[in-house]
Amino acid sequence: MFRQTVVAGMMAACVVAQPVMGQETTSGATQEKSKVEQMKEELDRLSTEYRLMQQRQKMRLAQAELEKSEIDAKQALRESRLKDELAASRAETARLKAEAEAIKARAALESARQAQQLAEMRAQIERREVEQRLADAEAGEGVAEARRRAMEIDAETSVARGELAALKTRYDMMTLDLKSQLATLEREIDLREQKDKLARVVTNDMSYREEPFRDGTLYISDRRIPLNGPIWSGTGSYVADRIQFFNNQSEEQPIFIVIDSSPGGSVMEGYRILKAMETSRAPIHVVVKSFAASMAACITTLADHSYAYPNAILLHHQMSSGMRGNMTQQKEQYENSLEWQRRLAEPIAEKMGVSLDRFVELMYENNSNGDWEEFAQEAVSLRWVNHIVTEARETGLRDHPGSAGPTLPMFFEAMKTDENGRRYIELPPLQPFDHYFMYDPNNFYREAR
Repeated sequence: MFRQTVVAGMMAACVVAQPVMGQETTSGATQEKSKVEQMKEELDRLSTEYRLMQQRQKMRLAQAELEKSEIDAKQALRESRLKDELAASRAETARLKAEAEAIKARAALESARQAQQLAEMRAQIERREVEQRLADAEAGEGVAEARRRAMEIDAETSVARGELAALKTRYDMMTLDLKSQLATLEREIDLREQKDKLARVVTNDMSYREEPFRDGTLYISDRRIPLNGPIWSGTGSYVADRIQFFNNQSEEQPIFIVIDSSPGGSVMEGYRILKAMETSRAPIHVVVKSFAASMAACITTLADHSYAYPNAILLHHQMSSGMRGNMTQQKEQYENSLEWQRRLAEPIAEKMGVSLDRFVELMYENNSNGDWEEFAQEAVSLRWVNHIVTEARETGLRDHPGSAGPTLPMFFEAMKTDENGRRYIELPPLQPFDHYFMYDPNNFYREAR
């Protein structure tokens, strides 16, 4: 607008002067026209510089906005990582949780404060853009004023960048401090976990005694094999494999078979245990804590080293079996049962110093059902067990047993109910020529049909 006004004024001046001055006027007009063209060129140059200045200013503002966006993105990324780290921390105590929550709250407060500062800076930039547009509208007042305003905007932009850099520095320092505190908490949690784990194990070296029985106390090491519940399919392998393993470890240190309570069971599985005990190079020590009957009583009595608590009960009786099939098959089963009875009971009778027949007679003399049970104190005189123990010290218990209360043995989960409403356990089928040799007065264990 300014340029058009100047050009129009100059052209009008030339038109007025032309009729009066003649040739000289024509020359002057040419000079005036040249000046007008120079002024146009100057004006174009100034306009170009002004547009260039505007473009640079826009580029500076765009750069500032880009840097602000980058800071926002980094801030969002750091906040996301911070949340992940807070979520991953395993706060074990209420104090640590409270500290972590407090740190998280401080981080959120700082983030909100920074967001507010960024919003204020964004408002300042928008205000400067408005001022720039106003400056553009007033550009006709002179290029010098536009340059001055551009310099002011540059200075304000530099200040804004400095404030953004300072804000970024403060945020980075806060993030580092927060990470340091989280690392401290994590170390404390790990230390607490390690201390808890250490408190649940015995760390001193295991002591093995060649003579584990002394002054009424039996010292049971970690070379220990539990034998509880019915002796059925798999029990023989379970015990025999562990006897072999402990022998491979040492042929001198004792091995312990611990019977809390067992009603007996399969004669074949029990014989595998007896054979593993007989061939073991390391001495086998059997201890009964509550009850050992039938096959479990045979294992105890035939052991070279046997022990029992004073009030533990041992029970010997004849084998019983439910036979099936025709008469010939039942006869074969009966003869096989007699042979197993002889092989198992004869060594016991021999140890007692009586004949097999006398052993059977004594069973019925002591109990009308033939179930001859004795407390361990009496069983010692009968040579069913060698020693009475006042304490069985489980030195091999190296891990904390846990806080859970007692539970039923796993096989009790398979209990069934018969047509009379009585609960029972169905025994697994026997191998050929095998028999169950167990004490079961209540018919709780029943062979599968």
